[in-house]
Amino acid sequence: MQANAENIRKVLGELAAMASQCDEAERRILARATERLEHVEQLIGAARGAVLTGGDAAQRMAYEALIAERGVLEQLIARAKRTLNGEG
Repeated sequence: MQANAENIRKVLGELAAMASQCDEAERRILARATERLEHVEQLIGAARGAVLTGGDAAQRMAYEALIAERGVLEQLIARAKRTLNGEG
């Protein structure tokens, strides 16, 4: 019975260590996604004028890709925040 309790303690310790590693990875993901979102927002701002005044097909496609990336980043950031707050 004592060995079983020791095994449970060992497994719980390992689980706690893994949870800590997951939280750290989630914090790194959040930080990197936030940095990238700031950069994408700057690129969108710089491209917006050219696209709204006509722009060529390549400019419009690049702008649309940035808008799509912004959406993905916003979802990723929201998911990371939920996970770190224990909601995910």
